[in-house]
Amino acid sequence: MNRNFIPVLIFLFALFFIITFSNPALFLNDEWITVNQLHQLGEGHQIIVNEGKYGTFLNGTPGPYMQSHHNLLGYTMMLPVLSLPALWFFGLFGDQFRLAIVLLWSVLPVVMAVLVDAYRPQYARWRGVRWTWLVIGGAFVGFLVNLFLYYPWPFTAPDAPVEAAAVVFTNHLLFAAFAVMVYLTCRTIFEDTWLSLFGTIACISCSSYIFWAANAKDHMLVAAMMAAVLLFLVRYIRYGGLREAAIGFGFVGLLAWARPEVGLAVFVFSALYFVGLQVSRGLQRGPVQETAKALCIPLATLAGAVPLFINNICVTGNPLVPSFYVYQSRVWRAGTDGSFIGSAEAVGDVVQAVQAPSGGIGSFLSIATRHFSSSWSTLPGDIFGILFAPESGNMSLVAVSPLIIIALVLLPILLWRRPERFSASDRQVILLLAVVGIAVWVAYLRSMHGLNTSNGIVPDIRYLTPFYLPAGLLGAYAVSRLSSADPKRQTLSLAAVIAVSAPVLLVVMMLFQPYGGQYAGYTTFFTQITFVLLAASLILIAVQKRFGIPDKWITAALLLLIAAPFAWQLMMLFLYSVAKFNGYPLWIPVVETLFQHCIGVSGLDTP
Repeated sequence: MNRNFIPVLIFLFALFFIITFSNPALFLNDEWITVNQLHQLGEGHQIIVNEGKYGTFLNGTPGPYMQSHHNLLGYTMMLPVLSLPALWFFGLFGDQFRLAIVLLWSVLPVVMAVLVDAYRPQYARWRGVRWTWLVIGGAFVGFLVNLFLYYPWPFTAPDAPVEAAAVVFTNHLLFAAFAVMVYLTCRTIFEDTWLSLFGTIACISCSSYIFWAANAKDHMLVAAMMAAVLLFLVRYIRYGGLREAAIGFGFVGLLAWARPEVGLAVFVFSALYFVGLQVSRGLQRGPVQETAKALCIPLATLAGAVPLFINNICVTGNPLVPSFYVYQSRVWRAGTDGSFIGSAEAVGDVVQAVQAPSGGIGSFLSIATRHFSSSWSTLPGDIFGILFAPESGNMSLVAVSPLIIIALVLLPILLWRRPERFSASDRQVILLLAVVGIAVWVAYLRSMHGLNTSNGIVPDIRYLTPFYLPAGLLGAYAVSRLSSADPKRQTLSLAAVIAVSAPVLLVVMMLFQPYGGQYAGYTTFFTQITFVLLAASLILIAVQKRFGIPDKWITAALLLLIAAPFAWQLMMLFLYSVAKFNGYPLWIPVVETLFQHCIGVSGLDTP
């Protein structure tokens, strides 16, 4: 426990944070597919045709969204399967399941305080005051206030959105595990506790992971699998154990279960990188048996992908054809009498109706080739739009994660002008992060135009969210090698800047309603703040030597730059909770009460 004290503390704090500000409800109608899958899985029913709990009119006919998806559930089953334990756990409490979350929320700060007291007693006092006892007392008072304000949520009612609560809570747990894996990756890279904490905060702040951790989409799941892949591959580079590499590729298989297109692209690029790394290390000059053993490590992906193959067999009958294939037009009209597969007449024949394409490997390669094709004529403009100004009006990649630009600009310069600051393993890790980041882009080459123009990509370029992690780690690399500031002071300053600036930005936004308010105005507001801070940071770095600018100015600009996307995420997480549907209000009664009485939200229009 002493060795893993900080990872445990990070897990507990991340879980406490996300429960505090989120509510278990749906933000996008895409989430109907996942919660319907969980409902039917929990009932022991088939998992291909929507049976109507979500996305269906009262008369039993599918709504417009489900009709557009032919009333079929074509997502992979990883998130619903992982959400089953939460659904069963909530079932133990029935209509009082909210009380279990309130109790958990109240216990988390107590556990954190006790752990600090037991394993880091030197941090248990501040200016002679034992703050851990204050935390424990505050948690007890908070629990009593929550009990006073508490009211139960329906669980046993036929239309109770319990599946939404189960999936959202599962994403909370994935977010907490993700934070731990990011910290462990940073600790492997930087070998410094405070610098690792800085990198963890920076990666989570410069992303949309906080927002997706409170919804029922699979983006948090994909991010968690990506974090596991990078953690073990980085550990392999640093420590050289083939077991670490095998586990990393095993998680590539699980990543493919979460998102087949991302998993396939990451597998191809990671395998090529791994083979190239072996060649660069001269493995081919060693014993043939050792060479073969090392080169077979990427095949561990097949072991991790076993659940994906089983999932595919259950839906399409072919382990290589993903479940999303059911949305192909010639499939959903393939009922025994030629009827629409989602209609009542075809439900009974669903297993026979959803047939995989013939051709085996050839068919799989054909599907993969079509998926990874792209519209080359619009690609340059689409990439620029995705990075800086999407035509859809949503947040751009750079506005959400400005560390992308910090990494792209600073790392090549630092590698060229200060090569002594980077060891051989540093260069190998940087190359791995770049390769995995490119793989995410390649996975969605076909969708680039839609990512740039589609109003359905809310609130950011969401399919590229796995890219935020390697980009954030590269940005943290650049900042760590650029700055000579004390890591402890820098990390504590970042935490203080976020704690102060995020509420200030939210209050300013609510009081002055920039650019007319509503979704478009808020997006423009945070985009421009981020771009101004990014420009200021780059200018200060560029002219530092010429004008003798103090390091603390650059550090301050970078800290504010990291804090701005965090404030945007908090806005989307907390203020936009009222825009969610098919679920429940905020988990914690006292937070719900403060929101209702202190914050008025109206006219929230998403694109």
